[in-house]
Amino acid sequence: MRASYLMSGVATGLRRNASMTIALVLSTAIALFFLCGALLINKEIAKTQEAYKDKINVSIYLCTQTSNQSPGSPCKHKITDQERLALQAKLNADPQITGVQYLNEEQATQIAKQRLGEKVVDEAGPGAIPSSFTIKLRDLKADYEPVAARYAGVAGVEQIQNQDVSLKTMLRLFDTGRVGSFVMFFVVLICALLQMANTIQTAAQQRRNETGIMRLVGASRWMTQLPFVIEAMLAAVVGAVLAMVGNWVAKVVFLDGLLGDQVKSRILQPISVNDIILAGGVGLIAGVVLAAVTAWLTLRLYVRL
Repeated sequence: MRASYLMSGVATGLRRNASMTIALVLSTAIALFFLCGALLINKEIAKTQEAYKDKINVSIYLCTQTSNQSPGSPCKHKITDQERLALQAKLNADPQITGVQYLNEEQATQIAKQRLGEKVVDEAGPGAIPSSFTIKLRDLKADYEPVAARYAGVAGVEQIQNQDVSLKTMLRLFDTGRVGSFVMFFVVLICALLQMANTIQTAAQQRRNETGIMRLVGASRWMTQLPFVIEAMLAAVVGAVLAMVGNWVAKVVFLDGLLGDQVKSRILQPISVNDIILAGGVGLIAGVVLAAVTAWLTLRLYVRL
């Protein structure tokens, strides 16, 4: 069979079932959008884990005037210079601690503005970001509990926080989004595959006379089925491209827009265009393979050409 004749049959089939083809393309695009989204979230989790691998510290927040007004705060008064220096000396002498850095309220506020954005910090009001000691432990997992217990009751200490907990909370949110995307992918994928099977069955019934003539002149069953398989694969290709564009738009709107400050301050790691192309490539291959297999099985099991 000549390629020109084959592609002419494909074009004719797509025109005859334009509405069903559009529905198939859109359902495929939505399914692959969620698949690519899950892959990109997985990439974000991997990047974040790598970025924070050697940067996880413990923060010891000190008592301030603001903390005195907080319900349940252990602070009786604002920490004095003498208490702060005594605590710093104790931290420096602790064998489980390998590094100590003091941040006064002004320095802590500037860092918070870089990480959270000036608007969020300004709305919290003056003094909302307390001074603190940032300490690095020899072994975060093994040493955190005894160190936290040892310094929790020291005068001038309000709270001890393991940054690893905050990181795990953030990664848990990403992981929830990833699982949700995979679930939506499988749900929409089933709808897309059913839509594809119905479209192929309808198209095959409409062109039964044409395929019958082709069989009479010596065409094999595979050659009569090939145009329908190509139509399904073309729909998957268009859907994959739309999914890739959709993921790029989602990146620009949400990651670069709504979460732009966090990305700039490297709390969240940026997703590049190459990451989107790579995820889109996986979606394209998966979509084409699934379309070809679905079309072939439909023709073999439900349609006799």
